[in-house]
Amino acid sequence: MLLLRSPFSGSNVLDQLFDEITGGVQLPYWRDADHNSFNFSDTIGEVVNDDSKFSVQLDVSHFKPEDLKIQLDGRELKIEGTQETKTEHGYSKRSFSKMILLPEDADLTALKSAISNEGKLQIEAPKKANTSRSIPINFVAKH
Repeated sequence: MLLLRSPFSGSNVLDQLFDEITGGVQLPYWRDADHNSFNFSDTIGEVVNDDSKFSVQLDVSHFKPEDLKIQLDGRELKIEGTQETKTEHGYSKRSFSKMILLPEDADLTALKSAISNEGKLQIEAPKKANTSRSIPINFVAKH
């Protein structure tokens, strides 16, 4: 759940006014969000690239899940969001596109994604098992 907070922190009168306007209501991230505003960061959120997994997190809270698309082409992961709004006053279209090159040791067949109630899109791939090993050298005596 998205908790609305007053942009006027520290001002009791303005905090009370903000609470009156919002009714102290907690809104789910995309159902009641104002999709006419657009606040998508140009940066990718948390990135984890360790021995066990590669994962990225993006804030897509201004897009409905059906407005998002994820495609994998080789090791290139493309994340897109498109939003169209038609009103009696006009038409607007907003979109973003992110391309991420996945590491060579990421298991692309096990790539998965999930979206949280807060609008955080998590994309994750486990790392492939390390297949390197030492090869013993045998000594062969000639007869």
